[in-house]
Amino acid sequence: MLIEVSKEEYRKHFSTDSSPFITEQFVELVENKQDKILRLMKDDNPSIGLLAGIKDGIMRSPFSAPFGGFHYKYEHMLLRVVYVFISELKDYISKNGLKQLYITLPPNLYQASMNAKLVNAFISLGFTMETPDINNWINLKEFNGEWVKSVVLQNYRKAMKHGLTWCEVSCRSEMEEAYRVIRRNREEKGRDIYMTLDDLLKVKEIFPVEFFIIRDKNAKCVGAGIFYRGHENIVQCIFLGDDMENRSLGVMNLMYINCYNYYKKLGFDYIDMGASSLRGEPNSGLIRFKELHNCVTSLRYTFTWKS
Repeated sequence: MLIEVSKEEYRKHFSTDSSPFITEQFVELVENKQDKILRLMKDDNPSIGLLAGIKDGIMRSPFSAPFGGFHYKYEHMLLRVVYVFISELKDYISKNGLKQLYITLPPNLYQASMNAKLVNAFISLGFTMETPDINNWINLKEFNGEWVKSVVLQNYRKAMKHGLTWCEVSCRSEMEEAYRVIRRNREEKGRDIYMTLDDLLKVKEIFPVEFFIIRDKNAKCVGAGIFYRGHENIVQCIFLGDDMENRSLGVMNLMYINCYNYYKKLGFDYIDMGASSLRGEPNSGLIRFKELHNCVTSLRYTFTWKS
């Protein structure tokens, strides 16, 4: 049987986090968006746990992040242990009068073995699988400056020829410049941006958040990127955007190449370049662009259960 436990009891059993979005610091940052924070584990076998939010009778993991997921003591968990937990999760939802569960697992980059078992269990036990999102990531350990297509270096040289420069920024005014370019880019593409600059700076209080800018020869900001550094081995690209009028100058090619080199030099193994779809609807152009920049394409799964 699954039981609700205190934060202190939960953390006695689960002291490590597979991603920054299920850390206590991040949950505390966004918990005001939920009616209640719930920590579940089995009463007789605390080897798997779930930290989720409840709002309007719906349990969600995540509730204000790209993905959520489970805590576990080790990834090579017996399949039957995973099955029992997911089965009892269904029972918990029904017995406690909850309407529904939404859960989005991390991309395989974070936990390939555990994901395989969880996906199998969810499907076998009758959960509904939403259309998986496309997710892309780059293996920095294998990155050596060679590209899938020569067009990447051609566009990089074009950016340099036009006097574009890349740099990290840390003062408020320059971070505002970066955010404005990204917000305008998303607005022009008809995509919402769910975080304000102040939201990002609050995240920056719990782990590093880095802002990068590309300027043209007149010092105008024509591209920007925002990255989270909340994982030991994986950097997360949260937002990228360029000035649509200057897109042909190779702005994003310059951004990708410099960010790859920057984080490889810092010793990170991967960059999670984020979703290339929205609620399962793929952005073919974005997927192609990332793959040209040596990214691997994989799936990010979301499952639901109605009581």
